[in-house]
Amino acid sequence: MLLNLEVRAQLRDIFSKELVHPVNLKLFSQAIGCESCQIAEDLLKELAEVAQEKIKLNIYSPLVDREISQAYQIERVPTIVIEGDKDYGIRYIGLPAGLEFTTLVQGIVQVSKREPKLSEKTIELLKSIDLPIEIMVFVTTSCGYCPSAAITAMNFALANDNIKAIIVDANENMDLAERFQVVGVPKIVINNGLVEFVGAQPENNFLGYVISAYEKMRRENGQA
Repeated sequence: MLLNLEVRAQLRDIFSKELVHPVNLKLFSQAIGCESCQIAEDLLKELAEVAQEKIKLNIYSPLVDREISQAYQIERVPTIVIEGDKDYGIRYIGLPAGLEFTTLVQGIVQVSKREPKLSEKTIELLKSIDLPIEIMVFVTTSCGYCPSAAITAMNFALANDNIKAIIVDANENMDLAERFQVVGVPKIVINNGLVEFVGAQPENNFLGYVISAYEKMRRENGQA
């Protein structure tokens, strides 16, 4: 049992108060060549048991379930998709253990509410984004500031279908961390390095970086 009785009781309390609409968790996992996949399966099964009426879990293997894996653009395992009535582009790549368990729980809560936890001004500005924006947040399970950055990215994805939030465990995905020169976490990489920054920035600052990336894309597309 990964979640002890105390944690289960806390989760039951949070979910009973906070969950509004059903949430679908899709875990892409495989038995071979993935050290954390089985733990991820066990963790999500235990989590889903706490709120069976609101949380539905499906587990897929990219090797077997190729069509659905391609539809969700799954390239790594374990990958968790948190979705509601639709796919909001929210992904967690790695095992959400340690402090990152908070990210998973908060992601589920916000998707269940079907609305982002952001200021009205931020939501209004995000609505203007009509080009694809991918916010990749590199985290580690021992980083105290990482959940804040990851949850902000998830909320941005909830605010606009053109925005994706990809949370990546840097230790489990060393090749990605090296490619994007991740030295400190959280490190946020927008559209494969078009804009990058480090640290859990306030919502307004985070928004500024996203808008900056959007404006760069517009200039590159000859729209500015």
